[in-house]
Amino acid sequence: MLFDGLTLPTILIAAGAMTVGCAFQAAVGLGFALVAAPILALLDPQFVPGPLLLAGAALAAIMAHNERAAIDRPLLSVCLVGLAAGTIIGTVALQAFGGADLQRVFGVMILLAVGISMAGIPVAANLRNLLAASAVSGIMGVMAGIHGPAIALAFQRSDPKFARAMLGGYFTVAYLLAAAALYMIGAFGMPELGRTLILLPGVAIGLALAPITRRYVDRERLRVAILSIAAISALLLIVK
Repeated sequence: MLFDGLTLPTILIAAGAMTVGCAFQAAVGLGFALVAAPILALLDPQFVPGPLLLAGAALAAIMAHNERAAIDRPLLSVCLVGLAAGTIIGTVALQAFGGADLQRVFGVMILLAVGISMAGIPVAANLRNLLAASAVSGIMGVMAGIHGPAIALAFQRSDPKFARAMLGGYFTVAYLLAAAALYMIGAFGMPELGRTLILLPGVAIGLALAPITRRYVDRERLRVAILSIAAISALLLIVK
């Protein structure tokens, strides 16, 4: 059944986490998974990574469409080559873990993502760095549903519109590719589809709230709060 094991409070909290994450990503370019993934994994491990990724693909596709004129297709192609390699590696690694071990892997990967985001290490958007960053992104995406921090490092010094466009295009393919990989290894079925449907309203509401977050939210303070929440949630997953 689509919604087996889910209570109304779980559904509402899951949709709320997705709303906040999507509002943040639509405003600044990335970050929805860092907000939503730890909370969703604590609510119900079946929310992560498949449903999170598939719902995120809808968000990324809309963002890419809105900024499509700024997409550099040759550079995006380079990123997708690295993404494909990383997705394969992550899929193989994912099959080696299960149950509580998998939750701990999610926790460790989320902490790694938080660390990368906090480091803010400047990285040039050249071919070598894009290949490496996208490969790491692919691995983290399949295993924890978090593609953003690794690939975003390569674009952090770029023009904001260009960065949003490239990340939107990249995330659309990344999320769909990771979800397909999960389906092929039997990690995405009807329960995961039901949880995806629960998350989609959060995507729509988050997009609707994005103009408000852009106008009134102090991005740096919000970033610190989000990374703190993600880190605490990840630690809870590790010790759970």
